[in-house]
Amino acid sequence: MTLSKEIKAAIFVLSTIFLFIFGFNFLKGSSILDKQKTVYAVYDEVDGLLVGANVMINGLSIGNVTDLNFLPNSTKIVVTLKIKDKINFSSNSSATIYETGVLGGLAIAIEPIFQQGMIVKSGDTLNSNIRPGLTELINRQIEPLQRKLESTLTSADSIFSGASYVLNKETQNDIKESLNTLTSAVKAINNSSLIIEKTLTEKNSQINNSIDNIESITANLSNVSKELNDFGLANVLSNLEKSVDGINLIVTNLNSNNSSLGKLISNDEVYNNLNLSIENINLLINDIKTNPKKYVHFSVFGRK
Repeated sequence: MTLSKEIKAAIFVLSTIFLFIFGFNFLKGSSILDKQKTVYAVYDEVDGLLVGANVMINGLSIGNVTDLNFLPNSTKIVVTLKIKDKINFSSNSSATIYETGVLGGLAIAIEPIFQQGMIVKSGDTLNSNIRPGLTELINRQIEPLQRKLESTLTSADSIFSGASYVLNKETQNDIKESLNTLTSAVKAINNSSLIIEKTLTEKNSQINNSIDNIESITANLSNVSKELNDFGLANVLSNLEKSVDGINLIVTNLNSNNSSLGKLISNDEVYNNLNLSIENINLLINDIKTNPKKYVHFSVFGRK
């Protein structure tokens, strides 16, 4: 049986279309010959996720994204995933959107959970997550630094504003005068240090001689103290201490009423008696001077 040209052309076109579809799906990581199941994941946003993005488990492609659409009466987005039917993980597993690289776009990673009796099947909805990409992580790190930099710049601007207000022309002149005064003081200190250094250099020999003399005097004092110690200065001091103790005892006795001298010194009665006796003696002397005949009798002829 001979085929017409039209039938041959149709067979060629259909074969080409079949090979194109097979090759296209093969390049996307799927095959029309493999059985597949359709699962879903719902996200708040899917920035950069495209139809045809890979669905991976541990870096191995098991399917791809076939559709992106809004939930009815909602802004949430439903992502349709076609995965190999032979992958038997639980419907409680998570589908996480992540960056494959700086220029690699987005993909979905299945984080599988294996539970007996809960194998995922077509029509199931997986849990959804979004893993922050490199750009977002960098932005998160830069954002605090940006806030600190803005705060620092604001503080610096305030400082410069205050400085420009404080450092007016008069203040600047005062600061200049203060710096000039400080410079003069530093020069004076420097000159003084040079004079001291010159004096020490010129008088070095005299200073050394003075130090030698001080050392000699110290040695002589040491020898004198040694000689005094050898002479028995300790015994002399001991005897002197005993003499002082004796003098203290005498003074104590003089102050006491138990001794005669102490009574004489401190007793008013003894003083009064002695004073009365002296007055009587004075009266007797005066009476003798006044009436000598009363006490002295003499006669030329030997009569009494």
